[in-house]
Amino acid sequence: MIEMELAALGQEGLSGIQSELYELMVPGELTGKLVIDGAARIVGIVRSVKLTLPPAKVEIVVKGLEVEFSVDVSNVSAVGSVVQLKNVAKEAEPLEIRDAQKLRKELIEEIRTMVSNIT
Repeated sequence: MIEMELAALGQEGLSGIQSELYELMVPGELTGKLVIDGAARIVGIVRSVKLTLPPAKVEIVVKGLEVEFSVDVSNVSAVGSVVQLKNVAKEAEPLEIRDAQKLRKELIEEIRTMVSNIT
């Protein structure tokens, strides 16, 4: 079972309530993994999993260089050592491996900050 931290965003609206799920280890089962788009480009890392209820909607949040975007799980073709998308991610520029390592470090610091603020 994956250990995840539930960070409620408290955003209510027409589409319901949204929460983001974070794993406490990076890279984890999803969090921190490279995201490869349909054009075989590294476009970012998985930042979190976003859950919206109701209606039920699950997305992965992809962190790229100076961009963050959500991808519906129906656009994910495979999850293994990387997360493979079915389509081209038009929102993001391709990354180098060193860029992905930098993004992972930023994500680890972001998660540490969130965990330290839990009361």
